[in-house]
Amino acid sequence: KIPARVVPAVNPVGPSTPVEAGLETYVVFSRTRESDEVIVKTMVGEYVEAGKNHERKVYKKVWEQDTEAVDVFLYYWDHRDGPAFEGWWFGNKVGGTQVWSHCMASSLTPPSSGWKIPWDG
Repeated sequence: KIPARVVPAVNPVGPSTPVEAGLETYVVFSRTRESDEVIVKTMVGEYVEAGKNHERKVYKKVWEQDTEAVDVFLYYWDHRDGPAFEGWWFGNKVGGTQVWSHCMASSLTPPSSGWKIPWDG
């Protein structure tokens, strides 16, 4: 298990990344030796509000311009597929099968701790 943290952004998104005013933004970071792991590198960064899913906001990772990168979403999935799938997720699309991390919390906003990387580890 590799610890990761999700926190509201104090100064969201740099000047090179235009974001609509009023959108919630979160920052994902890790302070462990494993921060060089590919999964952690994929998840670390700034996320901006990008819709809703299962009565919670969805957040999408903001990449610097001219960066070829995979889409990364932070989203909530409810209990409809069983209790093991309920909670907050990082994945390449909302509800997709390629996921990197999971937190069993059912909070209205992304939890700041309790993330499992890999999600099934």
